[in-house]
Amino acid sequence: MAEGTILIVEDDATIARFVELELQHAGFGVLRAGDGPTAIDLLEANEVVLVLLDLMLPGIDGIDVARHIRKKGSAVPILMLTARAETHDVVSGFEAGADDYLRKPFEIPELLSRVRALLKRARTVAVQTPYEASGIRVDPEKREVTRNGRPLDLTAKEFDLISYLVANAGRVISRDEILESVWGGQHATDSNVIEVFVCHLRNKIGDKETRVIQTIRGVGYFFARG
Repeated sequence: MAEGTILIVEDDATIARFVELELQHAGFGVLRAGDGPTAIDLLEANEVVLVLLDLMLPGIDGIDVARHIRKKGSAVPILMLTARAETHDVVSGFEAGADDYLRKPFEIPELLSRVRALLKRARTVAVQTPYEASGIRVDPEKREVTRNGRPLDLTAKEFDLISYLVANAGRVISRDEILESVWGGQHATDSNVIEVFVCHLRNKIGDKETRVIQTIRGVGYFFARG
């Protein structure tokens, strides 16, 4: 298909079939898996442009499927489908490697909008030149971050967030800007997810004393140039 093939990983056959028909109508090829092991097998045997991944699956759950995908080095976009949209569930999904999430029940126009936004982002060629602020160096091509030469062990979403903060060092960045640029603008009602990830970054870069990531109350964040 011209739009590429999407893998639906969903154990509810009715939902999976409904989404399959809508995606096919929109011009996508579709593969379906009802459990984690089948999803992994299909991913290894086929080229897909995006994965629609339910979190609650028999056998291997969606979190472990996402981790498996990322451990294999794949950057295929992952859109979580979940009825569990508490902050800790969403954060767990992002930390496992998901790029976005959609609550159940959802409307097909919103699903298609998220799918197309993720595909557009995946096709966008980012600036590959490394850049630095306050001793934090980001290498977009290698997706590596170091502080004063020391490599940092970051999840995919932590990398996206610190990359954006460092690239915009020296100015106040609003929460809306971060939601738009790092989370695709889809999570205005779940913006406390930002606080969780900022807290993770502060711990990983050892920012208790230097405070290069500053919270601007009621506005957003400021990353010092250094």
